[in-house]
Amino acid sequence: MNRKERRAQEKQQGKTSARAMPMPKPAASSPAEYERQRGLALKAEGKDADAVPHLMKALEMDSSFADVHFALALMARAKPTLKIDMDSVNQSVKNRKTLKESYQTTLAVLKKRKQYKEALICQEELCRLFPDDLDETANLALLCNMIGQRENALRILAGLMEKAPDNKIYKGVFIYTCGGVAFTRHEPLVKKALQACFDNIYEANLLKAYPTWISIVLRDPACGKIGHAETIVAESDFNIWISNATREDLAFLQEKFFLDGLRLLTIADPILESFLLRLRKWLCLNLEELLKAGRLEFFEPFLCAMAEQCFFNEYIYTQTPDESAIIEKLVAATRGGTGEESREAWRYMLTGCYRPLFQAFPDSGAILQDLSGKSENFSNFAKTQFFDPAEENGLKPAIKSFGMLENEVSKNVQAQYEENPYPRWISVINYPTPSDSLPVPEEERGRPRKILVAGCGTGRHALGTTATYPGARVTAIDLSRASLAYAQRKANESGLAGRVEFIHADILGMEQWPGQFDIIECAGVLHHMEDPFKGWQVLTNLLKPGGYFKVGLYSEIARRQIVEARAYIRDRGFASTPEGIRDCRDSIMKLPSSDPMRKFLLASNDFYATSLVRDLIFHVQEHRMTLPQIKGMMDQLGLVCLSFALSRPDIVMQYDKMFPDDLTRSNMLNWHEFELKHPETFTGMYQFWCRKIK
Repeated sequence: MNRKERRAQEKQQGKTSARAMPMPKPAASSPAEYERQRGLALKAEGKDADAVPHLMKALEMDSSFADVHFALALMARAKPTLKIDMDSVNQSVKNRKTLKESYQTTLAVLKKRKQYKEALICQEELCRLFPDDLDETANLALLCNMIGQRENALRILAGLMEKAPDNKIYKGVFIYTCGGVAFTRHEPLVKKALQACFDNIYEANLLKAYPTWISIVLRDPACGKIGHAETIVAESDFNIWISNATREDLAFLQEKFFLDGLRLLTIADPILESFLLRLRKWLCLNLEELLKAGRLEFFEPFLCAMAEQCFFNEYIYTQTPDESAIIEKLVAATRGGTGEESREAWRYMLTGCYRPLFQAFPDSGAILQDLSGKSENFSNFAKTQFFDPAEENGLKPAIKSFGMLENEVSKNVQAQYEENPYPRWISVINYPTPSDSLPVPEEERGRPRKILVAGCGTGRHALGTTATYPGARVTAIDLSRASLAYAQRKANESGLAGRVEFIHADILGMEQWPGQFDIIECAGVLHHMEDPFKGWQVLTNLLKPGGYFKVGLYSEIARRQIVEARAYIRDRGFASTPEGIRDCRDSIMKLPSSDPMRKFLLASNDFYATSLVRDLIFHVQEHRMTLPQIKGMMDQLGLVCLSFALSRPDIVMQYDKMFPDDLTRSNMLNWHEFELKHPETFTGMYQFWCRKIK
């Protein structure tokens, strides 16, 4: 035997010996631990079938082995041929409480590592183990939302709301998850959940519910033929259709779900807007015929809801001279009428679709109060258009002031918001809800804190913050008394008035404020000042060392289409008045559908109400920045970024993939690089939390 043959023989003998050698027993502190280690080792070698008996035995002996249970669950999904019955596995577990605690630890580790798909499987198994634990089911919905399964998240949450209708937390999480979700089939359970949100506007923030609502409406059998009606865009075709429409064709005009959405949501949809405009015009121009035929009464619920929609969008819809002339005559006749003539509800409903009642009929409070007692629809409408504005006028004189308003830019900004209080809103959540975006741990949010909301506008942000921190005392300041009066009324309605104080003040006038704050929030304000850095400096000086600061600033990169729109307005001479804003908006909507600026603006919720459009593209003062510029200012101010407030799971996932080492997602230069690659990321604004370090 030569050397080569001898080496080959030795090599073969070595392999044979290795195969014959028994697997070394893992060091184990107990029989259960031995079975666990043996099973996991076999699984690691790809010997899943051999691993299963050991893992099953380990779990039977020690219920705390979440990694064992999780390994079995993963194999059950990946290899159905193994026939692992997880229901049987769960039944064999003797101490589920111990397993639950261990599972939650595993889940926390997976989330920290950003292994969200594995975390989802882990959470699903927790729900399988504890089907009656509704909070674990809610956690499953949150994870589904985090990884982009938002429709499924809404279905899960809608099911929870049906099981626990009095649990406001589930409702708050449901409505938060609605943002941008559109369904492709009828969803009766989701419809029921959304209706529950409509029924109490202080248990749900309806700001982003429109896509969900309209997608359900278009597929809802109760809303009949609205899908067909909405697509009739040619005016001549619309007039033929509506003149011949039966009650069945128009059944959606009396459907509560449709009407509540119309009165409570901003209709951010040019197609539905076109339909509503044509229907309003047809009702106005054919008023006498409808009255003679006794047909107008059928449309009265719609008129009330439409009037609320028009009031909240501040009459952004265009109207023809013929419509305006009819409304002028109607108002004059109603004011001068006697007896029953001035008590006909339809007069106020139709007028309210074109102008607010408090302006058209300032002395009709008693009549409106009487009519409100006869109809819930009319009562909602009269409150919105007459009694609420009257209350706000009464609140203005009592609002305290601090400091002096001397800066000319501040005065110009004040004038804009006195004319158009921003934003006009309806709903806000008045109780604390879970949030991963806040820097303060949930268990510490009840501690007494002093919080400043700088530039609170009409108060939605301030009241949301007040609800988030139940132990805090919130001070909210703004330049506009009209906005603050709106905020105070909503605070009174929501039950939060005792924990927030609204003050008429300019940020620049806060230098002499006595004391400091634990938290300051200033979103969408600094970029409207003459010198954003100076305003930021004043606020930072009011923040305690170690305090938290939430900031919102416009992105230079994301607002390219806004810059183009501002140039479009300037070049064509559109005035910053209600008429000028309507004309400009109408002009933009008539641009080719392929126009990038048009596409950008029509996709924005802010394009569908007068004050929103004015703030979006007509603002008297606007600065835009890049993240390196913002970081430079923060370095000077002694602020360090903690995290970005992001609502889109897809952006989070993309960022994690691009920068896996930035566990807190707080590196501003990373985000700048990300934004250059994805320029639409911050179309609203940059919103982030930072902390004062000196």
